Amino acid sequence: MDRLFSFPRPRPRGLLGRRFEMDEQLVILGGIALAVGLLAALPGIPLKIIGAVGAGGSCLWAAVVPYRGRTFLRWFEIRRSYRRLLRDGKLLYQSTAPLAGRRRDGTPESIAQPVGVPEALEWITAKTSYGDIAVLLQPTESMFVACIEVEAAKNFGGLDGADKEALIGAYEYLLKETAESGGRIQYVQWLARLLPTDPNAHAHDAAARRDPSAPSWLDDSYNQLLDAVAVYAEDRRLFLVVGIPYTQELAAEALQYRTLHDGYGEVLGKEVDNFIRGLSGAQLRWVRNLDEPGLASLIHHSYAPDHWINDTRGMDRSSCWPAEMDARDPSRMAARSWEGADPWHTSTAWIKQFPVLPVGVNFLAPLLLYVSDVILTVGITMRLVPADKALEDAMADVTNEAGQADHTPGKIADPREERELGASSATMHDLANGAAGIRLTGWVTVTAPDPELLVQHRNTVRAAAVKSQLALEWCDSEQHRAFANTLPLVTGLLKD
Repeated sequence: MDRLFSFPRPRPRGLLGRRFEMDEQLVILGGIALAVGLLAALPGIPLKIIGAVGAGGSCLWAAVVPYRGRTFLRWFEIRRSYRRLLRDGKLLYQSTAPLAGRRRDGTPESIAQPVGVPEALEWITAKTSYGDIAVLLQPTESMFVACIEVEAAKNFGGLDGADKEALIGAYEYLLKETAESGGRIQYVQWLARLLPTDPNAHAHDAAARRDPSAPSWLDDSYNQLLDAVAVYAEDRRLFLVVGIPYTQELAAEALQYRTLHDGYGEVLGKEVDNFIRGLSGAQLRWVRNLDEPGLASLIHHSYAPDHWINDTRGMDRSSCWPAEMDARDPSRMAARSWEGADPWHTSTAWIKQFPVLPVGVNFLAPLLLYVSDVILTVGITMRLVPADKALEDAMADVTNEAGQADHTPGKIADPREERELGASSATMHDLANGAAGIRLTGWVTVTAPDPELLVQHRNTVRAAAVKSQLALEWCDSEQHRAFANTLPLVTGLLKD
Protein backbone atom coordinates (compact mmCIF):
# COMPACT_ATOMS: atom_id res chain seq x y z
CA MET A 1 0.00 0.00 0.00
CA ASP A 2 1.35 3.42 -0.98
CA ARG A 3 2.13 5.82 1.82
CA LEU A 4 -0.38 8.53 2.70
CA PHE A 5 0.48 11.88 4.26
CA SER A 6 -1.65 13.79 6.73
CA PHE A 7 -1.09 17.46 7.47
CA PRO A 8 -2.46 18.78 10.77
CA ARG A 9 -4.21 22.12 10.68
CA PRO A 10 -2.21 25.29 11.36
CA ARG A 11 -2.43 26.10 15.04
CA PRO A 12 -2.42 29.66 16.43
CA ARG A 13 0.28 30.62 18.88
CA GLY A 14 -1.73 32.18 21.69
CA LEU A 15 -1.16 32.32 25.43
CA LEU A 16 -4.68 31.17 26.39
CA GLY A 17 -5.80 28.15 24.40
CA ARG A 18 -4.88 27.29 20.82
CA ARG A 19 -7.75 28.79 18.82
CA PHE A 20 -6.52 32.41 18.50
CA GLU A 21 -3.20 34.16 17.98
CA MET A 22 -1.73 36.24 20.77
CA ASP A 23 -2.75 39.58 19.24
CA GLU A 24 -6.28 38.29 18.62
CA GLN A 25 -6.57 37.22 22.25
CA LEU A 26 -5.34 40.64 23.42
CA VAL A 27 -7.92 42.45 21.26
CA ILE A 28 -10.75 40.22 22.47
CA LEU A 29 -9.73 40.56 26.11
CA GLY A 30 -9.32 44.31 25.63
CA GLY A 31 -12.82 44.49 24.17
CA ILE A 32 -14.23 42.60 27.15
CA ALA A 33 -12.41 44.90 29.58
CA LEU A 34 -13.61 47.98 27.71
CA ALA A 35 -17.18 46.70 27.70
CA VAL A 36 -17.08 46.09 31.46
CA GLY A 37 -15.62 49.56 32.00
CA LEU A 38 -18.36 51.17 29.93
CA LEU A 39 -20.99 49.25 31.86
CA ALA A 40 -19.65 50.78 35.04
CA ALA A 41 -19.02 54.29 33.72
CA LEU A 42 -21.98 55.11 31.46
CA PRO A 43 -25.23 56.37 32.98
CA GLY A 44 -28.52 54.73 32.17
CA ILE A 45 -29.25 51.19 31.06
CA PRO A 46 -29.68 52.01 27.32
CA LEU A 47 -26.29 53.71 27.13
CA LYS A 48 -24.66 50.90 29.07
CA ILE A 49 -26.06 48.29 26.67
CA ILE A 50 -25.15 50.26 23.55
CA GLY A 51 -21.64 51.07 24.78
CA ALA A 52 -20.84 47.56 26.01
CA VAL A 53 -22.24 45.81 22.93
CA GLY A 54 -20.59 48.31 20.57
CA ALA A 55 -17.14 48.08 22.17
CA GLY A 56 -17.15 44.32 22.68
CA GLY A 57 -18.74 43.58 19.33
CA SER A 58 -16.29 45.81 17.44
CA CYS A 59 -13.26 44.10 19.00
CA LEU A 60 -14.74 40.67 18.37
CA TRP A 61 -15.51 41.60 14.74
CA ALA A 62 -11.98 42.94 14.21
CA ALA A 63 -10.38 39.73 15.51
CA VAL A 64 -12.74 37.02 14.25
CA VAL A 65 -15.00 38.00 11.33
CA PRO A 66 -13.42 37.55 7.84
CA TYR A 67 -12.92 40.76 5.90
CA ARG A 68 -11.73 40.50 2.29
CA GLY A 69 -10.15 37.13 2.92
CA ARG A 70 -8.55 38.10 6.25
CA THR A 71 -9.72 39.64 9.49
CA PHE A 72 -9.57 43.39 10.01
CA LEU A 73 -6.85 42.86 12.61
CA ARG A 74 -4.65 41.14 10.01
CA TRP A 75 -5.27 43.86 7.43
CA PHE A 76 -4.50 46.62 9.95
CA GLU A 77 -0.78 45.84 10.30
CA ILE A 78 -0.38 44.96 6.62
CA ARG A 79 -1.92 48.21 5.45
CA ARG A 80 -0.05 50.26 8.05
CA SER A 81 3.30 48.86 6.93
CA TYR A 82 2.39 49.24 3.25
CA ARG A 83 1.36 52.89 3.66
CA ARG A 84 4.51 53.70 5.63
CA LEU A 85 6.76 52.16 2.97
CA LEU A 86 4.75 53.91 0.24
CA ARG A 87 5.12 57.24 2.02
CA ASP A 88 8.87 56.74 2.53
CA GLY A 89 9.39 55.83 -1.13
CA LYS A 90 10.96 52.45 -0.32
CA LEU A 91 8.57 50.55 -2.58
CA LEU A 92 10.27 52.13 -5.60
CA TYR A 93 13.82 50.79 -5.93
CA GLN A 94 16.62 51.69 -8.32
CA SER A 95 19.95 49.90 -8.07
CA THR A 96 23.11 51.90 -7.53
CA ALA A 97 25.40 49.07 -8.65
CA PRO A 98 26.87 50.97 -11.67
CA LEU A 99 28.03 53.73 -9.31
CA ALA A 100 29.16 51.58 -6.38
CA GLY A 101 32.71 50.77 -7.43
CA ARG A 102 34.98 48.22 -5.78
CA ARG A 103 37.12 47.92 -2.67
CA ARG A 104 40.90 47.55 -2.64
CA ASP A 105 40.64 43.74 -2.55
CA GLY A 106 38.49 43.76 -5.70
CA THR A 107 35.16 42.92 -4.08
CA PRO A 108 32.19 45.13 -5.00
CA GLU A 109 30.96 47.74 -2.57
CA SER A 110 27.76 46.89 -0.74
CA ILE A 111 24.59 48.46 -2.09
CA ALA A 112 21.08 48.74 -0.73
CA GLN A 113 18.83 45.75 -1.34
CA PRO A 114 15.22 46.02 -2.51
CA VAL A 115 12.54 46.27 0.14
CA GLY A 116 11.45 42.91 1.53
CA VAL A 117 14.92 41.36 1.44
CA PRO A 118 16.68 40.99 4.83
CA GLU A 119 18.86 44.03 5.37
CA ALA A 120 22.66 44.25 5.52
CA LEU A 121 23.45 40.98 3.76
CA GLU A 122 27.08 39.91 3.98
CA TRP A 123 28.61 37.67 1.30
CA ILE A 124 31.12 35.02 2.34
CA THR A 125 32.96 32.52 0.15
CA ALA A 126 33.26 29.04 1.68
CA LYS A 127 35.43 26.26 0.31
CA THR A 128 34.16 22.69 -0.01
CA SER A 129 35.39 19.52 -1.67
CA TYR A 130 32.92 20.26 -4.45
CA GLY A 131 34.13 23.80 -5.14
CA ASP A 132 33.50 27.24 -3.73
CA ILE A 133 30.05 28.16 -2.51
CA ALA A 134 28.57 31.54 -1.62
CA VAL A 135 27.24 31.93 1.92
CA LEU A 136 24.93 34.80 2.82
CA LEU A 137 24.92 36.14 6.37
CA GLN A 138 21.60 37.71 7.32
CA PRO A 139 22.22 39.73 10.49
CA THR A 140 18.54 40.52 11.02
CA GLU A 141 17.66 36.82 10.84
CA SER A 142 20.86 35.56 12.57
CA MET A 143 21.25 33.05 9.77
CA PHE A 144 23.84 31.80 7.26
CA VAL A 145 22.43 30.38 4.02
CA ALA A 146 24.03 28.52 1.12
CA CYS A 147 22.47 27.18 -2.08
CA ILE A 148 23.21 24.14 -4.23
CA GLU A 149 21.52 22.83 -7.35
CA VAL A 150 20.36 19.22 -7.23
CA GLU A 151 18.55 16.77 -9.46
CA ALA A 152 15.92 14.44 -8.04
CA ALA A 153 14.99 10.96 -9.22
CA LYS A 154 13.46 11.08 -12.68
CA ASN A 155 10.09 9.48 -13.42
CA PHE A 156 9.21 9.32 -9.73
CA GLY A 157 5.52 9.14 -10.53
CA GLY A 158 6.05 6.08 -12.71
CA LEU A 159 7.78 4.03 -10.01
CA ASP A 160 5.99 1.28 -8.14
CA GLY A 161 5.03 1.59 -4.50
CA ALA A 162 8.12 -0.14 -3.11
CA ASP A 163 10.53 2.10 -5.03
CA LYS A 164 8.64 5.23 -3.98
CA GLU A 165 8.72 4.08 -0.38
CA ALA A 166 12.47 3.49 -0.61
CA LEU A 167 13.09 6.99 -1.98
CA ILE A 168 10.91 8.60 0.69
CA GLY A 169 12.68 6.60 3.39
CA ALA A 170 16.06 7.72 2.06
CA TYR A 171 15.00 11.37 2.15
CA GLU A 172 13.62 10.95 5.67
CA TYR A 173 16.95 9.53 6.72
CA LEU A 174 18.73 12.61 5.33
CA LEU A 175 16.48 14.93 7.33
CA LYS A 176 16.80 12.90 10.52
CA GLU A 177 20.56 12.57 10.14
CA THR A 178 20.88 16.32 9.60
CA ALA A 179 18.73 17.11 12.64
CA GLU A 180 20.12 14.49 15.02
CA SER A 181 23.81 14.30 14.08
CA GLY A 182 24.81 17.38 16.04
CA GLY A 183 25.47 19.47 12.92
CA ARG A 184 24.61 23.12 12.61
CA ILE A 185 22.16 22.94 9.68
CA GLN A 186 18.67 23.52 11.09
CA TYR A 187 16.76 24.87 8.08
CA VAL A 188 16.24 23.45 4.58
CA GLN A 189 14.50 25.21 1.71
CA TRP A 190 13.42 23.66 -1.58
CA LEU A 191 13.05 25.91 -4.62
CA ALA A 192 11.44 24.43 -7.73
CA ARG A 193 11.79 26.79 -10.69
CA LEU A 194 9.64 26.14 -13.78
CA LEU A 195 10.12 28.07 -17.02
CA PRO A 196 8.44 27.47 -20.38
CA THR A 197 10.80 27.06 -23.30
CA ASP A 198 10.43 26.85 -27.06
CA PRO A 199 10.32 23.15 -28.05
CA ASN A 200 11.28 24.08 -31.62
CA ALA A 201 14.23 26.27 -30.70
CA HIS A 202 16.80 23.58 -31.56
CA ALA A 203 15.18 22.92 -34.93
CA HIS A 204 15.10 26.63 -35.74
CA ASP A 205 18.74 27.01 -34.77
CA ALA A 206 19.71 24.00 -36.88
CA ALA A 207 17.83 25.40 -39.88
CA ALA A 208 19.56 28.77 -39.49
CA ARG A 209 23.02 27.20 -39.27
CA ARG A 210 22.55 24.56 -41.98
CA ASP A 211 25.02 24.66 -44.87
CA PRO A 212 23.19 24.43 -48.24
CA SER A 213 26.29 22.97 -49.86
CA ALA A 214 26.49 20.04 -47.42
CA PRO A 215 26.19 16.52 -48.93
CA SER A 216 22.68 15.07 -49.04
CA TRP A 217 23.63 12.05 -46.91
CA LEU A 218 24.87 14.37 -44.15
CA ASP A 219 21.70 16.45 -44.37
CA ASP A 220 19.49 13.34 -44.12
CA SER A 221 21.53 12.03 -41.22
CA TYR A 222 21.09 15.26 -39.30
CA ASN A 223 17.35 15.27 -39.98
CA GLN A 224 17.10 11.80 -38.47
CA LEU A 225 19.08 13.00 -35.47
CA LEU A 226 16.71 15.94 -34.95
CA ASP A 227 13.72 13.59 -35.02
CA ALA A 228 15.34 11.37 -32.40
CA VAL A 229 16.20 14.16 -29.97
CA ALA A 230 13.69 14.59 -27.15
CA VAL A 231 12.96 18.25 -26.45
CA TYR A 232 11.31 19.42 -23.23
CA ALA A 233 8.82 22.27 -23.37
CA GLU A 234 9.74 23.38 -19.84
CA ASP A 235 13.01 23.96 -18.09
CA ARG A 236 12.76 22.64 -14.54
CA ARG A 237 15.44 23.52 -12.02
CA LEU A 238 15.62 22.33 -8.43
CA PHE A 239 17.62 24.15 -5.77
CA LEU A 240 18.30 23.16 -2.18
CA VAL A 241 19.12 25.92 0.30
CA VAL A 242 20.45 25.18 3.78
CA GLY A 243 20.25 27.51 6.75
CA ILE A 244 22.71 27.58 9.65
CA PRO A 245 21.74 29.78 12.63
CA TYR A 246 24.36 32.17 13.96
CA THR A 247 25.53 31.09 17.42
CA GLN A 248 28.26 32.15 19.82
CA GLU A 249 29.81 28.70 19.52
CA LEU A 250 30.09 29.08 15.75
CA ALA A 251 31.62 32.54 16.10
CA ALA A 252 34.12 31.28 18.68
CA GLU A 253 35.23 28.50 16.34
CA ALA A 254 35.57 30.96 13.46
CA LEU A 255 37.76 33.25 15.58
CA GLN A 256 40.45 30.56 15.70
CA TYR A 257 41.38 31.35 12.10
CA ARG A 258 43.34 34.27 10.72
CA THR A 259 40.31 36.47 10.12
CA LEU A 260 36.67 36.12 11.07
CA HIS A 261 35.71 36.04 7.38
CA ASP A 262 38.10 33.16 6.70
CA GLY A 263 36.90 31.38 9.81
CA TYR A 264 33.28 31.53 8.75
CA GLY A 265 34.27 30.24 5.31
CA GLU A 266 36.10 27.24 6.78
CA VAL A 267 33.51 26.31 9.40
CA LEU A 268 30.49 26.74 7.14
CA GLY A 269 32.26 25.00 4.26
CA LYS A 270 32.68 21.87 6.41
CA GLU A 271 28.98 21.87 7.32
CA VAL A 272 27.89 22.21 3.69
CA ASP A 273 30.45 19.61 2.62
CA ASN A 274 29.03 17.03 5.05
CA PHE A 275 25.51 17.79 3.88
CA ILE A 276 26.38 17.35 0.21
CA ARG A 277 27.98 13.98 0.95
CA GLY A 278 24.67 12.80 2.39
CA LEU A 279 22.66 13.74 -0.70
CA SER A 280 23.55 10.55 -2.55
CA GLY A 281 22.04 8.50 0.27
CA ALA A 282 18.79 10.40 -0.25
CA GLN A 283 18.86 9.61 -4.00
CA LEU A 284 19.56 13.26 -4.86
CA ARG A 285 22.23 14.02 -7.43
CA TRP A 286 24.45 17.01 -6.71
CA VAL A 287 24.70 19.25 -9.79
CA ARG A 288 26.73 22.26 -8.67
CA ASN A 289 27.50 24.65 -5.86
CA LEU A 290 26.25 28.17 -6.39
CA ASP A 291 29.26 30.42 -5.94
CA GLU A 292 28.89 34.19 -5.86
CA PRO A 293 28.29 34.62 -9.63
CA GLY A 294 25.93 31.62 -9.70
CA LEU A 295 23.88 32.74 -6.71
CA ALA A 296 23.79 36.33 -7.96
CA SER A 297 22.56 35.12 -11.34
CA LEU A 298 19.80 33.03 -9.72
CA ILE A 299 18.60 35.97 -7.61
CA HIS A 300 18.62 38.32 -10.61
CA HIS A 301 16.80 35.74 -12.72
CA SER A 302 14.11 35.39 -10.03
CA TYR A 303 13.25 39.08 -10.39
CA ALA A 304 13.43 39.12 -14.21
CA PRO A 305 13.43 35.80 -16.12
CA ASP A 306 14.88 37.37 -19.28
CA HIS A 307 18.23 37.04 -17.52
CA TRP A 308 19.17 33.38 -17.87
CA ILE A 309 20.18 31.45 -14.75
CA ASN A 310 23.39 30.09 -16.25
CA ASP A 311 24.55 33.49 -17.53
CA THR A 312 27.00 34.56 -14.81
CA ARG A 313 28.88 37.20 -16.79
CA GLY A 314 29.24 40.32 -14.69
CA MET A 315 27.13 38.90 -11.85
CA ASP A 316 28.24 39.56 -8.29
CA ARG A 317 26.88 40.72 -4.95
CA SER A 318 26.02 44.19 -6.26
CA SER A 319 24.57 43.34 -9.68
CA CYS A 320 22.38 40.47 -8.38
CA TRP A 321 19.51 42.84 -7.56
CA PRO A 322 17.21 44.15 -10.31
CA ALA A 323 18.00 47.38 -12.08
CA GLU A 324 14.58 48.73 -11.05
CA MET A 325 11.74 47.43 -8.91
CA ASP A 326 8.28 48.88 -8.30
CA ALA A 327 6.17 47.37 -5.51
CA ARG A 328 3.65 50.19 -5.20
CA ASP A 329 0.82 48.18 -6.75
CA PRO A 330 -0.80 46.16 -3.91
CA SER A 331 -1.50 43.10 -6.07
CA ARG A 332 1.81 42.69 -7.90
CA MET A 333 5.45 43.70 -8.11
CA ALA A 334 7.31 44.85 -11.23
CA ALA A 335 11.06 44.45 -11.78
CA ARG A 336 13.41 45.04 -14.69
CA SER A 337 16.71 43.30 -15.36
CA TRP A 338 19.91 44.91 -16.56
CA GLU A 339 19.45 43.38 -20.02
CA GLY A 340 15.78 44.20 -20.63
CA ALA A 341 13.84 47.39 -21.16
CA ASP A 342 10.39 46.10 -20.13
CA PRO A 343 9.53 45.06 -16.58
CA TRP A 344 8.37 41.64 -15.45
CA HIS A 345 5.34 41.43 -13.17
CA THR A 346 5.32 39.09 -10.20
CA SER A 347 2.72 37.95 -7.70
CA THR A 348 3.28 35.68 -4.70
CA ALA A 349 0.85 33.54 -2.72
CA TRP A 350 1.20 31.85 0.63
CA ILE A 351 0.15 28.20 0.96
CA LYS A 352 -2.36 28.87 3.69
CA GLN A 353 -3.42 25.26 4.14
CA PHE A 354 -1.86 21.98 3.12
CA PRO A 355 -4.18 19.04 2.39
CA VAL A 356 -6.62 18.43 5.24
CA LEU A 357 -7.32 14.88 4.02
CA PRO A 358 -4.75 12.09 3.57
CA VAL A 359 -2.98 12.38 0.21
CA GLY A 360 -0.47 10.32 -1.74
CA VAL A 361 3.14 11.14 -2.51
CA ASN A 362 2.23 12.75 -5.85
CA PHE A 363 -0.27 15.25 -4.48
CA LEU A 364 1.80 18.22 -5.73
CA ALA A 365 1.93 16.91 -9.30
CA PRO A 366 -0.91 19.17 -10.60
CA LEU A 367 1.07 22.21 -9.47
CA LEU A 368 4.63 21.11 -10.25
CA LEU A 369 4.14 18.98 -13.36
CA TYR A 370 0.86 19.78 -15.08
CA VAL A 371 1.10 23.59 -15.18
CA SER A 372 2.40 24.64 -18.59
CA ASP A 373 3.45 27.94 -20.14
CA VAL A 374 3.71 29.60 -16.73
CA ILE A 375 6.87 30.95 -15.09
CA LEU A 376 6.53 29.55 -11.60
CA THR A 377 8.58 29.19 -8.42
CA VAL A 378 7.43 26.96 -5.57
CA GLY A 379 9.36 27.37 -2.32
CA ILE A 380 9.06 25.10 0.72
CA THR A 381 10.94 26.16 3.85
CA MET A 382 11.44 23.54 6.56
CA ARG A 383 12.83 23.70 10.06
CA LEU A 384 14.36 20.41 11.17
CA VAL A 385 13.18 19.43 14.63
CA PRO A 386 14.83 16.69 16.76
CA ALA A 387 12.68 13.58 17.13
CA ASP A 388 12.06 14.00 20.87
CA LYS A 389 10.95 17.61 20.50
CA ALA A 390 8.75 16.81 17.48
CA LEU A 391 7.06 13.91 19.31
CA GLU A 392 6.49 16.09 22.37
CA ASP A 393 4.81 18.76 20.25
CA ALA A 394 2.71 16.16 18.42
CA MET A 395 1.48 14.68 21.72
CA ALA A 396 0.55 18.18 22.91
CA ASP A 397 -1.38 18.76 19.66
CA VAL A 398 -3.33 15.52 20.14
CA THR A 399 -4.13 16.52 23.73
CA ASN A 400 -5.37 19.94 22.59
CA GLU A 401 -7.49 18.47 19.80
CA ALA A 402 -9.07 15.96 22.16
CA GLY A 403 -9.66 18.63 24.80
CA GLN A 404 -11.27 21.08 22.37
CA ALA A 405 -13.63 18.48 20.90
CA ASP A 406 -17.25 18.78 22.07
CA HIS A 407 -18.30 15.45 23.59
CA THR A 408 -21.61 16.61 25.05
CA PRO A 409 -23.86 13.57 25.64
CA GLY A 410 -26.56 13.28 23.01
CA LYS A 411 -24.78 15.57 20.53
CA ILE A 412 -23.55 14.30 17.18
CA ALA A 413 -19.77 14.48 16.98
CA ASP A 414 -18.44 17.03 14.51
CA PRO A 415 -16.72 15.06 11.72
CA ARG A 416 -14.24 17.92 11.25
CA GLU A 417 -13.07 17.54 14.84
CA GLU A 418 -12.68 13.80 14.33
CA ARG A 419 -10.68 14.45 11.16
CA GLU A 420 -8.35 16.90 12.90
CA LEU A 421 -7.86 14.53 15.80
CA GLY A 422 -7.11 11.71 13.37
CA ALA A 423 -4.56 13.84 11.50
CA SER A 424 -2.81 14.81 14.74
CA SER A 425 -2.78 11.19 15.91
CA ALA A 426 -1.37 10.04 12.57
CA THR A 427 1.42 12.61 12.83
CA MET A 428 2.21 11.46 16.36
CA HIS A 429 2.40 7.80 15.32
CA ASP A 430 4.54 8.60 12.26
CA LEU A 431 7.04 10.39 14.49
CA ALA A 432 7.03 7.51 16.95
CA ASN A 433 7.74 5.11 14.06
CA GLY A 434 10.81 7.07 12.97
CA ALA A 435 9.55 9.81 10.65
CA ALA A 436 11.56 13.05 10.56
CA GLY A 437 10.17 15.98 12.51
CA ILE A 438 9.84 19.24 10.58
CA ARG A 439 7.89 22.47 10.59
CA LEU A 440 7.21 23.82 7.13
CA THR A 441 5.60 26.58 5.14
CA GLY A 442 5.16 27.10 1.42
CA TRP A 443 5.08 29.98 -1.08
CA VAL A 444 4.25 30.21 -4.78
CA THR A 445 5.48 32.99 -7.08
CA VAL A 446 4.08 33.60 -10.57
CA THR A 447 5.85 35.82 -13.11
CA ALA A 448 4.55 37.21 -16.42
CA PRO A 449 5.61 39.91 -18.90
CA ASP A 450 2.41 41.96 -18.54
CA PRO A 451 -0.33 42.44 -15.89
CA GLU A 452 -3.13 40.87 -17.95
CA LEU A 453 -1.17 37.69 -18.53
CA LEU A 454 -0.22 37.66 -14.85
CA VAL A 455 -3.91 37.53 -13.88
CA GLN A 456 -4.44 34.58 -16.24
CA HIS A 457 -1.45 32.74 -14.83
CA ARG A 458 -2.60 33.39 -11.28
CA ASN A 459 -5.92 31.77 -12.10
CA THR A 460 -4.13 28.82 -13.70
CA VAL A 461 -1.96 28.31 -10.63
CA ARG A 462 -4.94 28.66 -8.30
CA ALA A 463 -6.80 25.94 -10.20
CA ALA A 464 -3.73 23.68 -10.06
CA ALA A 465 -3.40 24.32 -6.32
CA VAL A 466 -7.01 23.30 -5.77
CA LYS A 467 -6.31 20.00 -7.56
CA SER A 468 -3.33 19.56 -5.23
CA GLN A 469 -5.67 20.27 -2.26
CA LEU A 470 -3.75 23.40 -1.35
CA ALA A 471 -5.33 26.65 -0.21
CA LEU A 472 -3.53 29.74 -1.55
CA GLU A 473 -3.74 33.27 -0.20
CA TRP A 474 -2.32 36.01 -2.44
CA CYS A 475 -0.23 38.40 -0.38
CA ASP A 476 -1.71 41.70 -1.52
CA SER A 477 -0.12 44.87 -0.09
CA GLU A 478 2.95 42.83 0.93
CA GLN A 479 4.11 41.39 -2.38
CA HIS A 480 7.62 42.76 -1.82
CA ARG A 481 8.01 40.79 1.40
CA ALA A 482 6.29 37.63 0.19
CA PHE A 483 8.41 37.48 -2.98
CA ALA A 484 11.59 37.34 -0.88
CA ASN A 485 10.34 34.05 0.57
CA THR A 486 10.89 32.40 -2.82
CA LEU A 487 14.47 33.69 -3.05
CA PRO A 488 17.29 31.39 -1.80
CA LEU A 489 17.26 33.03 1.63
CA VAL A 490 15.45 30.44 3.83
CA THR A 491 12.80 32.95 4.93
CA GLY A 492 9.05 32.72 5.31
CA LEU A 493 9.01 30.50 8.41
CA LEU A 494 8.46 31.96 11.86
CA LYS A 495 11.61 31.38 13.89
CA ASP A 496 11.34 30.67 17.59
